[in-house]
Amino acid sequence: MHAKFRPPQRCVDEFNKMLKVSSFCCKAVGEHGSRAGRQRLARLLGGLEMRDGLKAFLLASSGGACLLAGSLAHAQDAADDTTIGEIVVTAQKKSERLLDVPVSVAAVTGDNLSRQNLVQVRDFYNRVPGVSLSGGGTEQRANGVAIRGVTTGGGTAATVAFALDDVPLTSGAASAQSPLIDIDPSDLQRVEILRGPQGTLYGASSLGGLVKYVTVSPDAERFSGRVEAGANTVSGGGEGWSLRGAVNLPIVSEKLALRLSGFTRHDPAYLDNINAKAAGEDVNDNRVEGGRAALLFKPTDALTIDLSVLRQEAKFVGSPQIRICPSCGTGAFTGGVDFTPYYGDMTLNIAPTKRDVDVTLYQGRATLDLGFADLTSVSAYNRVKSASDLDQTNTFGFLLSAFSAPTGSSVSLINADQTRKFSQEIRLASKSDGPLEWLVGGFYTREKISVDQTLVVRPTTGSDTTAYASVGPATFEEKAAFADVTYHFTSAFDVQAGVRYSSNDQDSASTTTIAPQAVRFFGPTSSEPQAKSSDDAVTWLFTPRYKLSADTMAYVRIATGYRPGGPNSSGVSGIPLSFQSDSVVSYEAGLKGVIPAARFTYEAALFRVDWDDIQLLTTDVASQFTYYTNGSTARSQGLELSGRWAPVRGLSLDGALTLLDAELSDDLKSPAGASPIYGDKGDRLPGSAKVSASLLGDYDWSIGHGFSATVGASVAYVGERYGDFANTLPTTTANTAYGSRIKLPSYTTVDVRAGLYNDDWRFSAYIKNLGDERGVVEATTRGGTSSPQAIFLQPRTAGVALSRSF
Repeated sequence: MHAKFRPPQRCVDEFNKMLKVSSFCCKAVGEHGSRAGRQRLARLLGGLEMRDGLKAFLLASSGGACLLAGSLAHAQDAADDTTIGEIVVTAQKKSERLLDVPVSVAAVTGDNLSRQNLVQVRDFYNRVPGVSLSGGGTEQRANGVAIRGVTTGGGTAATVAFALDDVPLTSGAASAQSPLIDIDPSDLQRVEILRGPQGTLYGASSLGGLVKYVTVSPDAERFSGRVEAGANTVSGGGEGWSLRGAVNLPIVSEKLALRLSGFTRHDPAYLDNINAKAAGEDVNDNRVEGGRAALLFKPTDALTIDLSVLRQEAKFVGSPQIRICPSCGTGAFTGGVDFTPYYGDMTLNIAPTKRDVDVTLYQGRATLDLGFADLTSVSAYNRVKSASDLDQTNTFGFLLSAFSAPTGSSVSLINADQTRKFSQEIRLASKSDGPLEWLVGGFYTREKISVDQTLVVRPTTGSDTTAYASVGPATFEEKAAFADVTYHFTSAFDVQAGVRYSSNDQDSASTTTIAPQAVRFFGPTSSEPQAKSSDDAVTWLFTPRYKLSADTMAYVRIATGYRPGGPNSSGVSGIPLSFQSDSVVSYEAGLKGVIPAARFTYEAALFRVDWDDIQLLTTDVASQFTYYTNGSTARSQGLELSGRWAPVRGLSLDGALTLLDAELSDDLKSPAGASPIYGDKGDRLPGSAKVSASLLGDYDWSIGHGFSATVGASVAYVGERYGDFANTLPTTTANTAYGSRIKLPSYTTVDVRAGLYNDDWRFSAYIKNLGDERGVVEATTRGGTSSPQAIFLQPRTAGVALSRSF
């Protein structure tokens, strides 16, 4: 077989004749050599994308035949869906059918997110079984996401890595406050969630897995665009609205194109505040806006250059944490915590609280076809600025008496953080005709971090008084080299092996100013010398894969991951200067397949994760300041099942189930001088539900005159969980197994949607959290057992959206 590169226009002409449609645009890659017929066909056609109006199809191979599948992921355009299972992802830094990837992966398209009106990140993560998200609003950070239960909660560094295309978003330094960026669905081709450690190909901080945002690329063949307006309202709360738009501009046919997009979103508020200094209704006012510009340039058939810049600004007002449990005034946890809000339903009593996040990301990618291999360079510069003013009276209320503050005063923590991150990756991927595929590369990143904190006593009237102020600059530098090879012993059996060596150097300094009234809590004013740490790690993977048939694949995967340690830089005497890295080893066996006759795809994975030298966030007894330390081991094991069934034309059903057992495999150990962390062997890891599941269904049908109608519903279940490991023991024997940890109840949410659409227009209406469930997303005793805090699901939200494509 020898298939040369075919010009896109020839693809257009041939497919127009074959399928009797117009306005197709497609792209193809060349292929040559002696691979098995199915492998050659998959490589030749695996990246062929075609668009006709609003509908997107992907041409791929299955059982030797070329099939059209909807939307690149669990497609919801079921009225036109004739096959299932042909999803293409780039989880292993190459385009592959999802059913051929020997990793447990969940994938969803940006179109699908928009169709389900999942425009906020928390909407999506909390509906994927086995994935949990804590926090929200002013508390929304990357370390709030956990996969397969790999987290200790409590503000430690992220255990899930995030990437935008091939650019790492997660900071390697624990001191950096990595925000959870809201990528608008209009900019997303798809989101890929890779379960299990990805330390070989994606590096540090992917202990639990990876979330990869794949953006929409410019199209050099066709002018197109889309605009959308939406409005929504929350039960018992306020109103919200959104505007978004994108335009694709082909400048030089097949050579140069520009895509511009932008959005603004005002989320409806629903929390009331009775605090005298911030009283009002619907105070959690959140606004997010941003845009992206992307340029595609193909000076030759062999060279492709992609340049882009992304800007986003988010403003969060009010804390999502609500004080609960009126019966906890004595500190007694008899029979567990009462989740009744202390001040009334969805009501706060906090001083003014806000957080602003500003993100700018520049990236450039160049791919050169060398004939025998593809050479890819990915460069990026990312700047994240975060400024917050958070009420911390529950934690530092002891300062009020020390400063003789009048009744009604509060204590606030003012943060000003900035992370500037440069990263560079160069990799070479083979295009050989033989049985050996290989990938080699190098990676470098340097981060400059500044963390400025000021703790102030805020009286009811007059100026703030500073109790503590700290300036903490830090740097993080990492170098890595990696290699990945796959050897095809036969057309059905291959083995993948990979290794990565990483080394990092960190330093930090801290200058701390302490008010005289606070010296007895925090120690005297000090200037800590520059603290340095160095670390290295080897991560690896080994994956045999066997194709039982053209439509069924089984695999075994052993993989490792690590999270860097680093220096502590609080400036408070008695706190250790540094902490060590932690690591995981994951064992996984999986089965993926499609049953064409039954129009059913399925995926199953059994896994076990062993976690060593767990990083913990603990509290210094004297000062109440937190710092990082290491202690204990943990184990997470379970079963993941997912499937999609299209029993009749127009109807699609998707289901997923995760059974998880994530627990300590040894007792937690606290360092001397720190608040004890109570956790015994067998205690469950924070936020890990033993059972979580989702079921989604959509039905589309034609109503004539070029229009179709659609209805759909989604159900998500999250089982019981436990909160962070406790710093105090209970005052009764009711909860001795878990100290004073809070047990979070299970909850079920139901979403419904309906709409009308044709090739140009789409109208949709939806209700999220139809039953107005008060599901508890997170709960903590950080402020003491007498005043536990909880974050609840957003109440029932109804909305509409109208979009126009051209």
